[in-house]
Amino acid sequence: MSPRRTSAIRKDQIVKAALTIIGQKGVHCLTTVGIARVAGMSEANLYRHFQSKDEILLSIGNNIGTVIMGTAAAVSDGKSTPVEKLEAIYASHITAISEAPGIPRYVFSDVHLGNPRLSKAMADRMRNYMEILAGIVSDGIATGSLRKNLSPRETAVTLLGMIQFTALRHSLEHGSFDLREEAGKLWTNFRAVISRDIGVTRGKTRKRQKRTPLPARRRT
Repeated sequence: MSPRRTSAIRKDQIVKAALTIIGQKGVHCLTTVGIARVAGMSEANLYRHFQSKDEILLSIGNNIGTVIMGTAAAVSDGKSTPVEKLEAIYASHITAISEAPGIPRYVFSDVHLGNPRLSKAMADRMRNYMEILAGIVSDGIATGSLRKNLSPRETAVTLLGMIQFTALRHSLEHGSFDLREEAGKLWTNFRAVISRDIGVTRGKTRKRQKRTPLPARRRT
């Protein structure tokens, strides 16, 4: 195995160890000594791969961005419907934070304060994420699967807020509820809110099959 490959593996181990500590104790308890211990290496060896704890924190953000943003970009480029794309991205994000509690605790922390480089990196990733989601919503509006009166940007922010708030509740309540189950309920409601009522077209109501009809809308 090449030295470069070995270094990449070591860096990944260090980042995962740091996320583990953050998930268990929070960012404020993160130390290079603790990271090295969890990663199974000496602190001196850790410094062969990262020059400081700030570099590790930046690498954690990059790792989170690669996992979540990479999935969002891949799904966005796929051939599924806009609603299916939004659901896939939402489910993937929920899965990521349920498997790595350190992710939301890292995001919710004040780790970016006093660190312009990290702050900019986090802001850029968040903006790109919103743009991907907003683009999918725009496609849904254009193809008629989503409501015409939706604002793509605000819909994207709402979806992200739904994820973040649920993750925060789960953390504050010490995992007292099933994160994925709660997320599933919220998605069902969100989908109903944004989806176009395809049973009403051109002033005529089509009969739905295997679904309970929604109350007829009052026309003005």
